[in-house]
Amino acid sequence: MKELAWESILPNLKEVLGELDDLHVRLHFFTFGELPEDNLCSGDALYLAWLKQEEKHHPFNQMSLFYRLEHAYHHLNMAWNCRRTSEERVGHFTERDWRELICFPYTVEFADLWPSDRAVKGHVSELQGEVGSPVRSFVYMAYRKVRILCYLVAKQLGQEWVRPIGLYPEIGRLPLTEKELACRMHCIYVELNMAWNSRKDKTFATDKRAVDQRRHFPSIFATGCHNMWRE
Repeated sequence: MKELAWESILPNLKEVLGELDDLHVRLHFFTFGELPEDNLCSGDALYLAWLKQEEKHHPFNQMSLFYRLEHAYHHLNMAWNCRRTSEERVGHFTERDWRELICFPYTVEFADLWPSDRAVKGHVSELQGEVGSPVRSFVYMAYRKVRILCYLVAKQLGQEWVRPIGLYPEIGRLPLTEKELACRMHCIYVELNMAWNSRKDKTFATDKRAVDQRRHFPSIFATGCHNMWRE
């Protein structure tokens, strides 16, 4: 079996981390009016001033969440789908190759997360209203897990990366295997799925059936970025 192309996986995970870091910050700021202490922009006065203007003129809503999660899913899908594809090979992909890479991976590792209905209906413009409070917690958990995975993959490649402090007592061991990569990415998918599927909830779902439904991948993101129109 071909070895994993960590050099192709890491850039995509970094994109996911950047998107979730910004999303984590915005949700925290709009809830508490301040920057969280553990984000990548902590202490940035200019960024804080920009957030205040954003809150005033462009309040965060479900459509904002959609576009940010769409980008995060796009690169999370690619991180897994190109796990055995070298950076050189990625540079020669056709448009058809790209369309396949950005789709949710319907592989056995994520079978329990497959959407029960893959048909996507409606239009993104229908996404109105505020975002429910549980979303912030799920986004934060996804952010933490991606940050740790980035650290591990960077170390696997022999690159310098700031060790996440205070996130987990045990970050993990090297070398990473494909099985562990799948396990960690599965956990990230669950948190993102829960974030989106809980966007209308005022409180956390406690009923087992409701929780199980929210764990499934949202079909609205099934084909990657820029898929705005639905039939």
